[in-house]
Amino acid sequence: MRAFGMARQGSQLKRAIVGIVTMSILAMLFAGIAPVSAGSKVTITFWHGMGSALGKTVDELVAEFQKQNPDIIVKAEYQGNYSALNQKIMAALAAKKPPTMAQAYGNWVAEYVKSGAVKPVEDFFAGPGGLSKDEIEDFWPQLRVGCTFDGKMYTLPFNKSVAIYIYNLTALKEAGLKPPKTWEDLLAASKATTVVKDGKVTRYGIVLRPNVDYFANMLFTNGGRYIDESGKKAVFNGPEGVEALQFMVDMLHKYKVAYYIPGYADADFGAGKTCGYFATSASYSYTDKAVGGKFEWGIGPIPYKRGPAAPVAGTDLVMFASASPEEQQAAWKFMKWLTNATQTAHWAIETGYIPVRRSALHLQAMKDWMAANPRNAASLDALQYAVTDPNIAEWQDIREIISQAVEEAFLLKATPKEALDKAAAKTNALLAK
Repeated sequence: MRAFGMARQGSQLKRAIVGIVTMSILAMLFAGIAPVSAGSKVTITFWHGMGSALGKTVDELVAEFQKQNPDIIVKAEYQGNYSALNQKIMAALAAKKPPTMAQAYGNWVAEYVKSGAVKPVEDFFAGPGGLSKDEIEDFWPQLRVGCTFDGKMYTLPFNKSVAIYIYNLTALKEAGLKPPKTWEDLLAASKATTVVKDGKVTRYGIVLRPNVDYFANMLFTNGGRYIDESGKKAVFNGPEGVEALQFMVDMLHKYKVAYYIPGYADADFGAGKTCGYFATSASYSYTDKAVGGKFEWGIGPIPYKRGPAAPVAGTDLVMFASASPEEQQAAWKFMKWLTNATQTAHWAIETGYIPVRRSALHLQAMKDWMAANPRNAASLDALQYAVTDPNIAEWQDIREIISQAVEEAFLLKATPKEALDKAAAKTNALLAK
């Protein structure tokens, strides 16, 4: 009887253990987490647009992650520039063979979300291995906004930068001026640092680019926005936008302290053709290389009219729904690791991008870097004024429409009001669809 009783207890215990394991597996599956067998490895693909030195840093981070997580193999694959990356993602989605995860702009993700191609990162927040409320709120608020669609976080911010003003500090000192803080200061500094010889300008105070990003710097610092709160109507042609574009046109044609070029301005700045330009915090290394120690240069926030604002650029991390549960769980672990305070601080120090977590600023490594590079800390100060682009699928087309309007105004083919009104009409037609 004792032996039979012990056997029966053993059988009951065995059934209980099986039941517990089964319930655990079911719980994991409902949470979107697939169990991984002991000793097995999961391979995920990560498509990115980080070339050259940036790509090297990505590879270093991947190697460190795999060292800490030997059960996960991350294939980080460079796909070319952002345009090429988006085209390849779209083609892969059409062929139903996308990577496990990728870098992507918010407007790209908006398009992916429409087709149900994205696995929301918010699905992984709850439970073991997720993110607490404090950890979620540790991401800069405006960066979270840029990752949110229909009230749900679909992505995590990754390589983000903020708009900044780069100036020739040597030229400003020679003119007896401090770095400009307002539009009025910017105009005064541009006038003072413009050099004319024999009736010809040999150095301009500032160089402008005829695109939506330069317009955004003026629009946002004048209290304007692109789209109203309903997301259905363009408002960039309001008084704030018209005044912003008129200010740039006046610098070009009325005061003649500016010129414009279609491409990047770091080479002209380094060559002494201009004393200032707008860029992003990710451009520090390019500027430093272009200047080559010929003069002292500095970084500051975008000069403002009504209040400070720092437009945000850069991509986020997106996971695709077609990945298996095991791949999704591995990708989530990698995404979470890549954006934790330690790794985002390392990424910022190595690349010039901003740390996406607020707590990263309190890490000793970040403090030491800021102390050694006080000039670069300007972008971190601007984070509290961060402004993101609209998270709508139509945004890429709208960007091109606004850029065309800016160029028309620069070329005096239309007044700022006429150019922006025409662009707003095109934008509203797109939004109406």
